[in-house]
Amino acid sequence: MSFTFFDHTGDIAVNLSAPTAQGLFSTAALAFAEAISDTSRVEAKVTRPIRAFGDDLADVLNRFLTELLVIFDEERLLLPHVAIHELDEHGVTATAAGEKYDAERHEGRTELKAVTYHALKAEKTADGWRATVVFDV
Repeated sequence: MSFTFFDHTGDIAVNLSAPTAQGLFSTAALAFAEAISDTSRVEAKVTRPIRAFGDDLADVLNRFLTELLVIFDEERLLLPHVAIHELDEHGVTATAAGEKYDAERHEGRTELKAVTYHALKAEKTADGWRATVVFDV
């Protein structure tokens, strides 16, 4: 599982890859959190259930990441550790774990405003799964 950030005009974009669709969603959650802060110091102290539904897998991925953003905005919880329980082309059920963001302990990187639909894709490949996500900053 891997992710690579790349410049996108006025935004942050990330290419994701994983051997499974579940791994792709876990990697996306980690990349989302890494865009906000260095996650190496984020402990799994609290959990939140995550459910998202959409028209296709890319839409589900967008809504899944948007749920993580809403939790971060409302509760300041950084949740990079994700266990996927159920996933299909129309929905995901997961548990996300992490802790409250603390500017003294966690390196601040970028304030994300939204998960966009621009250039959004999630697809199966010969090597597994890949996706592209763009975050509005």
